[in-house]
This record gives sequence, C-alpha cells and structure tokens, in this order.
Amino acid sequence: MKEIKSNINIVGGGLIGAMAAYSLSKLGNNIVVLEQKSKFDQKKILDKRTTAISEGTKKFLEQINIWKEICYHAEPIKRIQIIDRNQSNKIYFDNQRRKSNLGYIVKNEHILDSLYRKLQKQKNVKIFNNVCIKDIIYQGNRIITKQDNFFVNTNLLLASDGKNSSIRKIFKTPIYNKDYKKKAIVINFYHSKNHHNTAYEFFFKNGPLAILPMQKNKNKFQSSIVWTNTNEFINSLLSLDDNKIVSILNEKIKGSVGEIKKIITKQTFPLKAHLNSKFFENKIIYLGDSAHSFHPIAGQGWNLGMQDVESLYNLVKKYNSLGLELGDEIFCKVFQKDNFFKAYRLYQITDKVDSIFKLDNIFFNHVRFSAINLIERSKKLKNQISDFAMGVN
Repeated sequence: MKEIKSNINIVGGGLIGAMAAYSLSKLGNNIVVLEQKSKFDQKKILDKRTTAISEGTKKFLEQINIWKEICYHAEPIKRIQIIDRNQSNKIYFDNQRRKSNLGYIVKNEHILDSLYRKLQKQKNVKIFNNVCIKDIIYQGNRIITKQDNFFVNTNLLLASDGKNSSIRKIFKTPIYNKDYKKKAIVINFYHSKNHHNTAYEFFFKNGPLAILPMQKNKNKFQSSIVWTNTNEFINSLLSLDDNKIVSILNEKIKGSVGEIKKIITKQTFPLKAHLNSKFFENKIIYLGDSAHSFHPIAGQGWNLGMQDVESLYNLVKKYNSLGLELGDEIFCKVFQKDNFFKAYRLYQITDKVDSIFKLDNIFFNHVRFSAINLIERSKKLKNQISDFAMGVN
C-alpha cells in the first residue's frame, strides 16, 4: 500500500475544507485533501446556493490573496431591513459610519471555482477525489488515514466533512443536536425592480424569509430567497408549478424588489443545528459544519466556519515560526479555547431569536414591537448588532 506523507491532511473538500487547504498551503505546509465526491472537477460544481460573506471574512480572504478573484462575483449588501409581520414594524441597518458594506452575496459555485483553480496550482497540495476512508490509527506522534490503495501519514488531521462527519463518527465525539423539524427552500429568481443592494428579512410565524441581493445576469435584476417553513408547507410548495410559487412569493415579499419574474433554481435542505462537545480529538481538529451548524436566521454559519479557518491559520503560522510540530495537545486545546465559545454563542443567539419571532400572541407581539422600536431608535444598539453581523466585534 502506497504511503503519502504530509504536514496536514484535510478530509472534505467543500467550501471550508478547500479554504483551509489553500490558506494553510500559503504557509508552506505540505497538504493532502481527501474528498469523498468529485469536488475538484469544475464541470461538476452543482451547488446553486449563495453564501453571505461578512466584512470580517472578506478581510481574511484579502489576507490570503483570494478575494480579488471572488470579488468579481460578489454583490455588496449596503443596507438590511428586518421586518416583523408587517411593514410598519421594522429595523433599518446600514454601515455608513464605517464606510464599508454589511456583507457580500456570492454564488457558491463561483467561490468553489476560484478556490479549485488556485489549489490546483499549489505544488504543495495533493488532492484525491472519490475517496472512502477505511480506518484512522495512531503511529507514534503521527496519525494515519487509510484508504483502499494508499494511506496518508500526517501530523494533523482536519475534519471538514460536513454535518454528518465520518471522522466524528469514527471517534464518537459527542454532539448536541437540534432538529427544528422544518425545511429551508433556496430560490434564485429574476425580479422587476433594482434591489439597490438591500437585503430583507421578513419574520413570519412559521419561520423567516430572507431576500439576498445578487449580481445582475444579462442585465436582469436577480436575488435569492431563503425561506424556512414547516416540512409540509415546503413539500406542498414544491408540488406546485413555478407560476403558482411566484404568486405566493409575490404576496409574501410585499413588492420589496418589485414583481418576481422568473424562478431560476430551487433547492431545499432540512433545518437542523448541532454543536460538538469539543472541537478536537488527539491530533484532530473539527472545522465548520463538522464542528457546528446553526439555524440560518442570521446567515452567519459559513462565516463562523471561516473564523475557524482563520484561527487555525494564525495558530499554524505561530507554530511554524517557532519550529514546533503541528497537532500536539496544546495546539488542539488552544484552537478549542479560541473557537468553542463563539460557536456556542451563535447557536444560542440563532436558536433564541428564532423562538422569539415564532411566538404569535398579543403579549409577545407587543413585546417584539417595543423591542424593535427601541433598537430602531438606538444608534448604539444598531451599531453593536451590525458589527456582530459583520464579524468585526
């Protein structure tokens, strides 16, 4: 069986795994990426969803010299409107005081395409597609990942293989799970009016509906809807033809981007959240969805995964500068200390905000109305919330 040696072995080549591979390769590490699917074939990038990139994440992407490729496909978010039940009860956010945007919307396929092109030029990165991991064992101070016809011998294993992480299952790392028993539908669509770089989030009893501004396509205005609702409702919605879906959506979005003209793509996914009891095992670090996932109400799940990557990048950079071996016990515990609380905090925020906005009676409607009016009138509160959303606090 063939042996491949590396400093870092990454299991999972999605958005977070590929970002980790590229950023850490810039530090001179020899990296192996093991991907279960054919992720690194540009012709097979089928993810039509969009990602909201925070200002904090953008700064890190600039640091590792990949933002200049992604920015051509990024539509800035300059304003956000939060609307509870009706148009009169809303909060308006912008970021004029910092003279920067609140975030950026990019199609996942553009981020992945930019990443894969960069990675395939990195001589210190080896990529293996269609890989099935058979076993993981320790050999002295090294960790061995066995596949069918080769094994990877490395200092540090990064698990970036998603919410159903195979690495997490192998090591039986305990997790806390929450199934919201709902689905989210993501719809990209053309509409009649300019969105003016404004994102909207409508809060309804059965879940929020967000409208995210996208770049024009062939001079047509384009946005993406992320709508969470009951499984039964989303299933019934999918059974309708596009004209009926458009009619329902037009009633919900209240003309915020004019009339919906045409649905481009539709995707659904189950609404679940989880948090690992810890973000490491011996010589193993969990990144992104392998460590945590959240209700999409704040649109910050991917950005927190990128904070994992940035934290790891800084830690590896420090270890390399000191000539220390990656993946020791102190290394893993420092990563845990730097990242676990941020994930726990975001889980609590998204879960509680979802619970509060779902409550629908006279008392809680009045409380929400008063709270929203208080935030709308307070510059300090609005600035704190926008800074958190931007990932700069």
